[in-house]
Amino acid sequence: MNTSCYFDKTVTACQFCIRKNIANYWSWRSSSFDETSAQQQAWWEAYLAAAGEDKRCKVLDIGTGTGFIALGFAKAGHKVTGVDIAPGMLARARSKANLKGLEIDFLIADAENPPFPPKSFDVIVCRNLLWTLCNPDRALSHWYQLLRPGGRVIVSDGIWRISGLKGFFQKMRGYAKTILKNGVSSYPIQFEFAYRNAKKSLPNFKGMKAKDAEAILNICGFSNISRYDHLFDINPYPKAYGNDFFIMAAVKQNRFLNEKERFTSLQTSPTLLVENA
Repeated sequence: MNTSCYFDKTVTACQFCIRKNIANYWSWRSSSFDETSAQQQAWWEAYLAAAGEDKRCKVLDIGTGTGFIALGFAKAGHKVTGVDIAPGMLARARSKANLKGLEIDFLIADAENPPFPPKSFDVIVCRNLLWTLCNPDRALSHWYQLLRPGGRVIVSDGIWRISGLKGFFQKMRGYAKTILKNGVSSYPIQFEFAYRNAKKSLPNFKGMKAKDAEAILNICGFSNISRYDHLFDINPYPKAYGNDFFIMAAVKQNRFLNEKERFTSLQTSPTLLVENA
């Protein structure tokens, strides 16, 4: 099982420190992360439906965490690579994969710039990752290059933090409950500490709406955008998050095939021949 490590050498010292704090937080969270992730089977089924592939595919799971989505694709027979910045998350993912007898390659790497050649994958997936990115549009543009023509990207996100006074009081109530139960080591407190300097650089720190994700996918050249969150009978998130989560798939068009279809149409349609003369 591959456990290689890749570091983006273009980041500044300040950015490196911020990323290190975030990586440390998610490594710390790895031991309890799966306790807050419900309906794993339903997530697998939704993502596999969104992938829409019967053949064995090469799948890249970006921000794989504890392998929550990667395990589902590997179990279905696909060749899976998972990347994350948190060593602790990947250690837990490897342990889970080993217990299930699944072969998954894991790599420490930056989500915005995974270190792979163009056209390496048939499917790229991420779950609740877009809000963590400084440049989601740049990331999706890079992912577009990593996909083979006709490949699919599947993204899932939502609104995680409510703005205004309602959001403030909701956060304070949550903090009070977790501190009383677990003390200052509770994960909401540790989360705030880890992201205290980073959140100003995250345009979607409070979350991302489906319409915004769709707009970015369109700008990056994806097409045939479709939703799959309707496959859940029950919202997989606590009521505090509302119902704004989404699962969305989009396709990298095979431009060669499109040109071939256009050429065929010109050959068989006198009207088109005149119009294009």
